[in-house]
Amino acid sequence: MCLNRLVACLGRLGSRQVALRPLIMLMCLVVALAVPRSAQAYPWMIRHAYAACATCHVDPSGAGVLTAYGAAQGDALLRTHYGTQSASGEASRSAGFLWGAVDPPDWFLPSGSIRTLAVASKYGSRAFATDFIFMQADLKGAVVKGGFRAYGSVGYVSSSGSAASLSGGIVSREHWLGWAFGDDAFLLRAGRIDLPFGIRQIEHTLFVRQSTRTDLNDTQQHGVAISYTGELVRAEIMAIAGNYQVSPDAYRERGYSAYAEITPVYNLAFGVSSLVTHAARDLYLRLPTTRQAHGLFGRWAPVQPLALLAEADLVAQSATSATGYATMLQADVEPLQGLHLIATGENMRLGGTNSGISWSGWLGAGWFFAPHLDARFDFQKQSLALGANHLAATALLFQFHAYL
Repeated sequence: MCLNRLVACLGRLGSRQVALRPLIMLMCLVVALAVPRSAQAYPWMIRHAYAACATCHVDPSGAGVLTAYGAAQGDALLRTHYGTQSASGEASRSAGFLWGAVDPPDWFLPSGSIRTLAVASKYGSRAFATDFIFMQADLKGAVVKGGFRAYGSVGYVSSSGSAASLSGGIVSREHWLGWAFGDDAFLLRAGRIDLPFGIRQIEHTLFVRQSTRTDLNDTQQHGVAISYTGELVRAEIMAIAGNYQVSPDAYRERGYSAYAEITPVYNLAFGVSSLVTHAARDLYLRLPTTRQAHGLFGRWAPVQPLALLAEADLVAQSATSATGYATMLQADVEPLQGLHLIATGENMRLGGTNSGISWSGWLGAGWFFAPHLDARFDFQKQSLALGANHLAATALLFQFHAYL
């Protein structure tokens, strides 16, 4: 979508305009920030003493297809219960696939997700513009049999420009094969995989996700990854071979991405991330570049209704000789089970000490009001640095999400 329009714009820029390219990327980011997409990852589950992700997700670093245990816990802990339901504390039959209408075999974990967005946004002095976007329609599935793991997804997006595209609007965000060993503490897998970096969360348009290119929308890469999940530590490292759903080969980034997280107590986790890649021709800048991102992140639930998420990353890109940073702090309060009040603050400086600082603030409310159904409203205010100037942006967003 926006990033691909950016590619076309940058293709028309001459070499003397290299200094403008970070600003153009930021202009594109303004549009992208108004269109968050799906990926079910809720790091605030640490409030329920779930710091590790492998307990509930097939992907050991979180997001995507749930295990049978994860689906049951999601139904028991995630959504609002009414009347006598809340007293049982147990998952209902509706926690299963297709609201319990189908009982797949134990080794097969089918899933799917549909997400829509109504948005009203304005930039600078322009009037509000409205749009309705059918953001995601993905079918997913996993096979878990002994140590064997297989995972795949296929979906449709309205734009044919996604970096996850197989053909036109048909996308596959993830597909991999793996083998678990060491009592399932280790998982070795190969395929198209979410990059292990930072906090894995649904708000893929956050500065920390955009600047590091580690969101759950379409920045997955092909490669080989090995993960470890223990009581105290979880970690993953991935050798990146490039995104083979883009061509030619010059656009493919190669390198590594990794994180390690420690959980010293049940309600606190913190870790480090690192990523280095090189491409002969950057997908957006159209220049040879080495990208680096290194950072810290943490999750803390000081009291059960409150979960705090924080991340700070340094980012560097050789094509523009720019070194910058992005930070994020989010507070999620759950006054009633299933109802979330969310406040997020973030800032970013892409071009180093001589560039301006962009900031963004979000206020939102999300409600998991029924089995497999949730809705979310967000108000977002931004000030985006464009050289010596700033561009103001405001957005109102309403999302509806159903998963199978």
